[in-house]
Amino acid sequence: MTLASGIRVSPELEKYRIGEAQYIESLASTSMPRPSRVVIGAAIAGPNKDVLILQRAATETSFPNQWELPGGHVDEGETILDTIVREVKEETGLDVSAIVKEFKSFTYECPERSDKETGTKRVTKQLNFIVGVTDADSSKIVLAAEEHQNHGWCKLSNISSFGMTETMHNVVTDALGQLNSI
Repeated sequence: MTLASGIRVSPELEKYRIGEAQYIESLASTSMPRPSRVVIGAAIAGPNKDVLILQRAATETSFPNQWELPGGHVDEGETILDTIVREVKEETGLDVSAIVKEFKSFTYECPERSDKETGTKRVTKQLNFIVGVTDADSSKIVLAAEEHQNHGWCKLSNISSFGMTETMHNVVTDALGQLNSI
């Protein structure tokens, strides 16, 4: 997939027109730990300065029934920006119109996805972005049922009503703060 020409990308995000391997390699000269995998999170800006979050399916191995931002891994041959557009479409049915801003990223380990032979832990880096969509109407949202079972619009006033990990709570709180500054 190639980024559609009608999608607005903030100039400071042009650096993400690279793939996963290039991004991981770019971290070699920094003090940041090198992940083995890169995923994205998309904070979809709603009409009321709220953020769309999705509830993971009960059948998910990791964090079943927890709420999170839409997102997923970078596929082979695709840029990080392409991944944002694809994952939003796959997980919500919505079309990205703008990739506005990067915000708080985080790194995590998935023990259940570690290499069983070597014991090497898989370290994943999640890059998070605020995105706009062409129509943020809840009636247009189509979830990928194998991944998510529900959606909701989150604000600071109702964030505690959504069960999510502490890390995701911090990320969503940061996204909401960023939306208020745009």
